[in-house]
Amino acid sequence: MDNLRNLKYVELPMVVLLDEDISSTSKVLMGLITTLTMQDGFCYASNKRLGNLMKVSKRTITSCITSLRRKNYIRVEQEPNERKIYLADIF
Repeated sequence: MDNLRNLKYVELPMVVLLDEDISSTSKVLMGLITTLTMQDGFCYASNKRLGNLMKVSKRTITSCITSLRRKNYIRVEQEPNERKIYLADIF
């Protein structure tokens, strides 16, 4: 996670980019999640960490994740000490 500053870009699925029902912040978050899942197949960053990266509040990240889940763009699994965010099977 510390090497995020070395990333050159984030990848955003076109279906998400064109979705008029979600906010621009949710779209940027989806791009970040998509990029972070490329290494391990899932994203384990906390809402606080994602908020710090995007310069938004933890609450904003929570809202965006809820929005992305409702649209079935991501799937979230909660384990005892870790949350994993997966891309939906549509990608």
